[in-house]
Amino acid sequence: MNPKARTHLYVIFFSVLLSIYLDYIGLKWGFYITKPLTTLFIIAFPLRFPNKELKRYTNTITIGLLFCLIGDVFLLKEAYFVFGLLAFLIGHLFFTYAFVNQQGFKWPLLSGIVLIFIALVVIGLCYSNLDSLLFPVLLYICVLVCMSWQGIALQQGGFNFRFTGWAVSFFLFSDGLIAINKFYSPVAFSGILILGTYWLAITLLAFSASKSK
Repeated sequence: MNPKARTHLYVIFFSVLLSIYLDYIGLKWGFYITKPLTTLFIIAFPLRFPNKELKRYTNTITIGLLFCLIGDVFLLKEAYFVFGLLAFLIGHLFFTYAFVNQQGFKWPLLSGIVLIFIALVVIGLCYSNLDSLLFPVLLYICVLVCMSWQGIALQQGGFNFRFTGWAVSFFLFSDGLIAINKFYSPVAFSGILILGTYWLAITLLAFSASKSK
């Protein structure tokens, strides 16, 4: 791996640990700075080390990551939850487009069944507490499942895509845990699990859009 790329990944890793620690100890002002900053470091990776052979894919993934950044900022305040949800939904649409544009829409049956089952379990647990957020959350889950489905299908598409299945799986886990923690029952160490798997997910997506080996 390019030494500069390796150093960049170390910076991301340190920023992730720092942000999770600041959230865990409740130092809000520090977390409010380091959370979007960590995502910015991740976005910068494919910008610094773009894969010119996958230019459209790289550009589309990067735009999706920018919407994740917008979502990160909105989700810092509970009052802006719906706006954060919308930002991430748009990000997932860009990720889906990137995956489908790369190899067409795929229909892997087993992964589709598993993803739908997971979605139904999360909806079943959270349904009674969704109230006015029922439609936005259902729409978001549908888009998330579709994105995850195509990300898993793309995993066999070549060297750069070998971790896309893991990336979307971590995203699904992180978002599912957010829903369960918020609308069903608090989960121990949810902040650590949600943030850790979320940043791992988008780092793997950023890595898939880079030229770094």
